[in-house]
Amino acid sequence: MSCVDLAIVGGGLAGLVAANRAAELGCSAVLLEAGSKEKYAANSRYAGGVFHLAFQDIKSDPESLERAIAEACPGLRDPALAAALATDGARVIDWLARHGAEFGRGGEYPFMSNMLVPFSLRETGFHNHWRGKGGDLLLQRLEASFVAAGGRFIRGARAEALRMIDGRCQGVVAALPDGTEGVIEARAVLLADGGFQGNADMVREFISPRPEHLCKRGAGTGNGDGIRMARSAGAALAGMDKFYGHVQHKDALDDESLWPYPVLDIVASAAIVVDRSGRRFTDEGLGGVAVANAVAALDEPLSSFVILDEAIWAGPGGAFLLPPNPALERLGATIHRADDIEALASKLGMQGETLAQTVRDYNAALSNCHPEALTPRRTVRLATLATAPSPIAGPGFLAIPLCAGITYTMGGVVIDADARALDEQHRPIPGLYAAGATTGGIEGGANAGYVGGLAKAAVFGLRSAESAAREIRVSV
Repeated sequence: MSCVDLAIVGGGLAGLVAANRAAELGCSAVLLEAGSKEKYAANSRYAGGVFHLAFQDIKSDPESLERAIAEACPGLRDPALAAALATDGARVIDWLARHGAEFGRGGEYPFMSNMLVPFSLRETGFHNHWRGKGGDLLLQRLEASFVAAGGRFIRGARAEALRMIDGRCQGVVAALPDGTEGVIEARAVLLADGGFQGNADMVREFISPRPEHLCKRGAGTGNGDGIRMARSAGAALAGMDKFYGHVQHKDALDDESLWPYPVLDIVASAAIVVDRSGRRFTDEGLGGVAVANAVAALDEPLSSFVILDEAIWAGPGGAFLLPPNPALERLGATIHRADDIEALASKLGMQGETLAQTVRDYNAALSNCHPEALTPRRTVRLATLATAPSPIAGPGFLAIPLCAGITYTMGGVVIDADARALDEQHRPIPGLYAAGATTGGIEGGANAGYVGGLAKAAVFGLRSAESAAREIRVSV
């Protein structure tokens, strides 16, 4: 194969947006996708299809979007990344609409104002969640338009190493679908193959001691290849200890009718989450993504429960998208019930007095209006994935076993606002770009702040192609 302008690793949203934008700008491009099926697994194919930024309407004014991102991710490594997202959010929606995406208002929440059509998030479980829905159709259309523009799309091709010459990335070494190893020479390379949620060793190193006890609530295909290759080329990494996901029912680990929805984020934030000893171990008020991260970090991630009463189950339990009440009851998921806390603890194998004291302390803190005095402290806020805490007073008490659902990892290659991969001295590595879940420093932080995977992928996919085109002196 002759040298191309841009080699793209990964056929998810970031990679396909970059491929199409590169073709528009007159660049020759080849895309390597490790999956071999026509509808290869990709998080963007399985996604709910909501384009938002920090749970705000992606077309809101850039200043308010920057504030929302900063509030979600305090201590963001590079504010220029937030500015890039806020500035280009509306632009990327318009660009996608010109390239086959159909958008509609998918729900009552403002952040659902730009959701891919046909809508997903209409029924529980994985089986009917994605096929023929907006994300699936968008990937098909972007692939078709890229090929029609003269691009080359290679399935079953897994990148193995970057071709570095005199400090510059000039291609990629890949295992090709015919079983051979080949070198794709390129003037620039974009790494867009996702995070490392599918790599048990990396998950064990950075996120959870028991990766096999996390529910993969997405494609599960991110093996960290791009992150590994970039690191070998001298790229800096950031935010490797956090992921985007939700609080799932424990039974979801073996029952795909229970993921990606319903989730227990709102229920967890309205009540308390305890470990096997019957004690709280996290700030439930930070919301579902943060709680999922805390559950995953436990020595035994399948040992936690949300403790609530029937009033919480009837109220917050019926809130948000595809709510757990009544879905979990209908699907036969395990729910423990008892008339008092001590009896509930007995069913869970806990010391009754320990759990009862945890509940008393929690209720007292709410009654005294000082939940922040609890240990761990309890944040009180109203957010998309969190609600105000409610007393656990009965009558009727419930315990629901939990597991952490991991969609994609938030950490990865450090980039600048032009999606250029940076080294430890914050200098661009010539010819090397990264976008989507391969990147780090955009989301995460102490509170596992979530910005939005689709928006992040599309914006930096677009920017990477434009930056690469400038670098190789193709007119933009």
